Amino acid sequence: MPVTPDDARLMDVQQGGRCFYCDGPIGAGATFDHLVPRAYGGVDDPANVVLAHRRCNQRKGDRLPDRGELDRFFTLRRSSRLGVWGPLRALRDAEEGDEWIAVARAISQDKRAAIQVSRPAAAGNHPLPETNPTRSG
Repeated sequence: MPVTPDDARLMDVQQGGRCFYCDGPIGAGATFDHLVPRAYGGVDDPANVVLAHRRCNQRKGDRLPDRGELDRFFTLRRSSRLGVWGPLRALRDAEEGDEWIAVARAISQDKRAAIQVSRPAAAGNHPLPETNPTRSG
């Protein structure tokens, strides 16, 4: 679900009106930065987004957050309704050198779970009606 104005205000309060990366005052020039970049499967959801200066967002580019950034993010979101996206948890728990693999696996599992949730619960429990493949007449 995309970031709403209420989500952005809550992020601003949680971050103390500061850029997630440089800790400078953010003001009206805040941009949304996706911790797991959208180009690599990151979702446009508050659980994957922080507020950052445009220059800090651009400087981060398409890299994954480092350990310090993850720790800060988890601390900010500890008891927040904004939450933490599952693949970020997998990234935090990944062995050094396996970060991208851990994130990719978690994104794949997250997408599979979303597909299963979107299907009717009983869809797999009802076989298709049997048809007679031969025609009469």
